[in-house]
Amino acid sequence: MRMRIWLFVMLLPTCVIAEPVEQLDKVVAVVNDNVITQSELDTQMNLLRQQLMAKNVQIPPDDVLRKQVLQHLVDVDLQLQLAKANDITVDATELDAAIAKIAEDNKLTLTELREALSKQGMSWEMYRDNLRKEMLISRMQQKAIGKDIEITPQQVDDYLKTAEATAAKTNSVFHVQNIVIPLAEEPTTQQINKARQKAMALLNKIKQGADFSLVAIAESSDEYALEGGDLGDRHLAELPEVFANQVVTMKVGEVSGPLRTANGFQLIKLVSVNENKEHHEITKTHVRHILLKQDVNMTDAEAKKQINNLYEQLKSGKDFGVMAKQYSLDAASAAKGGDLGWVVPDELVKPFAEAMKELPVHVVSKPVKSQFGWHLIEVLERKMVDDSDAYKRQQVRLFLQQRKFNEAVQNWQQHIRTQSYVNITDKKLA
Repeated sequence: MRMRIWLFVMLLPTCVIAEPVEQLDKVVAVVNDNVITQSELDTQMNLLRQQLMAKNVQIPPDDVLRKQVLQHLVDVDLQLQLAKANDITVDATELDAAIAKIAEDNKLTLTELREALSKQGMSWEMYRDNLRKEMLISRMQQKAIGKDIEITPQQVDDYLKTAEATAAKTNSVFHVQNIVIPLAEEPTTQQINKARQKAMALLNKIKQGADFSLVAIAESSDEYALEGGDLGDRHLAELPEVFANQVVTMKVGEVSGPLRTANGFQLIKLVSVNENKEHHEITKTHVRHILLKQDVNMTDAEAKKQINNLYEQLKSGKDFGVMAKQYSLDAASAAKGGDLGWVVPDELVKPFAEAMKELPVHVVSKPVKSQFGWHLIEVLERKMVDDSDAYKRQQVRLFLQQRKFNEAVQNWQQHIRTQSYVNITDKKLA
C-alpha cells in the first residue's frame, strides 16, 4: 500500500494569552505570509520516524531528517498557498469518495484502512487532512501545468520506432531510486561545478558501501527523498528520458551518474527489472438499438411511453430491424435496422454500455435512459479480440504524458520556490 501520507501535517497556530504575551510555539520557517512552527515540524518528524520503523528502514540522525522534512513542508506550503489564491477547494463529498477509492484499490474496508493508518502512527483526522491537501496540490498542478501537457500520435510513433531501433526493453518495468543534487534555475559555472562535485562525492560514498536509501534521505532534494529516493516500478516511457537511456544499459544493483537534468545532477540505482506482459484482449460487441428522444414533436414522457410500447411489441415477436427502421430517431443506424456494428464500451455513453454489458445475446433490454434519450438494445454477437498493439500505443501515450507532466512539475516547483520568500529562522535547519 503506497500511500505518500508523510508530506502533510496540520498547522498548529501560535497561541496568545493575557498579558504578559508569551509565544508558545517557535517559528522555524517563514514562507511568504505563512509560518512553519516547531510543533508542526516535531509532529511530522515523529510520524515519519514511525513510518520508517514500520518499513524497517534505518533512521538517519535527527539533524539530517529535520532539514529534509522542513524543506518538504516548505514546498507543500508554497503549493497550498497557490491553491488558495486560485480558489481551488476540495469538499467533504469529494474527500469521502477519494478515501473510499483508496480503500477499494487496496482491498480494504474503511475500518481496515483506519487500522492500517493507526499502525503507522497516523490518526484518521490527520489522514483526512493530509489527503485533502494532497488533492488540493494535485488540482493546483493540473491547473498550472496539465493544460499544456499533450502527446501527439507522432510522438508515440517516434518513441516506438526509437525503442525498436535500439532494442530497448519496452516490455519491462524498472524499479529505480534516485538522488537529486539541486541547481538554481539559471546556475552559475561555480554552482554547477559545486553540485557536480557533491554528486561525485555521494557516488563514491555509495560505491564504498553507504546505503543508497539513507544517502537519499539525507541529501536528495527530490520529493521522494524521505522515501529513500524510491520511484517505484516505472515503464521505460514513464521514466525521465535521461534515466531511460541509462537504465537499459545497467545491471540490477548498479548505481549510475551523475546525470545532468533540468533540476540538477542525479544519481540513479536500478533496483530490479521485471517483464511486463503486454498481451491485451478486449470484448467487442455487435449491437443494435432503437432510439427515441424528446424533440419538438415529442416530450420526454411521450418518448418514454412510446419506447415502452415498442418494448412490448418486440417481446411479442415483432422484428427488431423493421421496428428500428420505422421508429428509431438515430438516423445513421436506423437505415441499417438499428445496427451499430462492433463496438467496445469506451465508445458508448455509460448507461448504454452498462446495459449492453449485462445483456445476454439476442435478448432485448428494457428501456434504457441516456443523455441522448431512450434506448432499446439488443446484443447480436460477442467476441474476444487481441488488442495488444492498440493497448501498447495507448499505454505509451499515457506514460509519455506522465513523464512530461512530472518534469514540468519539477520545473514549476523550482520556479515558485525561487519566486517566493522563504526564511529558515532556525539556522541549524538552513
